[in-house]
Amino acid sequence: MKKTIGIMISSLMLFTNLSAVSAIENANSDNENVRTSSIRKFIKIKKPSEAVTTYITVPTTETAAESTTQRIVVPVIETTTESVTQQVVIPITETAAESTTLQVITPTTEASSETTTQQTTIPPVTESITQQNVTAATVKDIVFDKNTNLFSVPTGYYISDNMRAHLDRLNKNLKTKIVIQVDSIKRPVTAADIASFTNINTGAIDYNKVWSYCGRLMDTYNTAPYSRKFKTHDGVIVNVPVGDYGWKVDMTGLTQNLYQSLINFKDNVFSYKSSKSAFAGAKTIYGNDIGGTYVEVDLTNQNVHWFKDGVCVLSDYCVTGKKSTPTPAGTWSLKCNVGSKTMLTGPTWDVMVNYWAHFSQGCGFHDATWQPSFGLARWKAGYGSHGCVNLSSATAKRAFNIMQIGEPVVVYYR
Repeated sequence: MKKTIGIMISSLMLFTNLSAVSAIENANSDNENVRTSSIRKFIKIKKPSEAVTTYITVPTTETAAESTTQRIVVPVIETTTESVTQQVVIPITETAAESTTLQVITPTTEASSETTTQQTTIPPVTESITQQNVTAATVKDIVFDKNTNLFSVPTGYYISDNMRAHLDRLNKNLKTKIVIQVDSIKRPVTAADIASFTNINTGAIDYNKVWSYCGRLMDTYNTAPYSRKFKTHDGVIVNVPVGDYGWKVDMTGLTQNLYQSLINFKDNVFSYKSSKSAFAGAKTIYGNDIGGTYVEVDLTNQNVHWFKDGVCVLSDYCVTGKKSTPTPAGTWSLKCNVGSKTMLTGPTWDVMVNYWAHFSQGCGFHDATWQPSFGLARWKAGYGSHGCVNLSSATAKRAFNIMQIGEPVVVYYR
């Protein structure tokens, strides 16, 4: 009995083990955790309309409780509307308790209605100077920059090597330091001045422009031959016509000095030489070259005032030229001062005087013993001179001791 029961139990156990083996062999291939030391391959073939997938499972010897699987998905080129994917699963040896999966997906080129676009970023490169969007500077683009006192071209232009060399040549002119000195007044020739007479095309200094510049400059300093405003002894400002007194520059000498300094890039300080000089005691301050020592003749009121160092030292009435032979108005320099008998000769007269001081056009100061009186009433009565300033003998004598050759004589109408 016991033997019979044992045989039945053994048969039952054998049947159970065979069933278990059969179940393992018919298991679904999706089970990735089958633990075995042997290699089994399961190939599942689907219908043509479905995607064909091949599974290859390569179990390896595990050193941990669970296996680690690396999955690599490699899509292949599709020839139908659905993709055909071959999936290869390769287990790897793990040293940790949990599995680690590395999934790499490589896109494939599709022969379908959709387009695959690849975007590539190219690092920036240095643009060539010959590109069409760059404008090369030319001579006509050169301007003088008042902020830098240099020639330049506006921003946005490409400057070639030749243009850079040309700009350097132009700017070399502007760096020359020149000063023109008139008495104590110094006038620097500025970079803007030099730029005004520089030929931008050639870089050369234009002599004619230098001449014009000197002429404009000397119009500021020169006092002869120019009319001027004059403040009279009683504070009235009058306009005095052109005379021969004053400073007048030697234009040729000034222009040549400046031109030579510029073309030789030579720094210089020089004073102009005048062809006519104002009185030695007068100071030249922008046209005020009369100073404090002069003679003032008021033709309107028929009187004369002598000033010495700014102080009026002598005043008296006089008789000047008639309307037909007027005394010339203007600022003149005293040409001579004679304190002895002098014969004055004219078209219809000869007259001897004791004091004679000539200032312009044959006219001067002298004593006039034939005049019984002096002043406006006498002059209006028609007793004028041939152009000279008639004085009493006493006044003429005093005037002779006061006046100096070269001092200014200002003759004016109010």
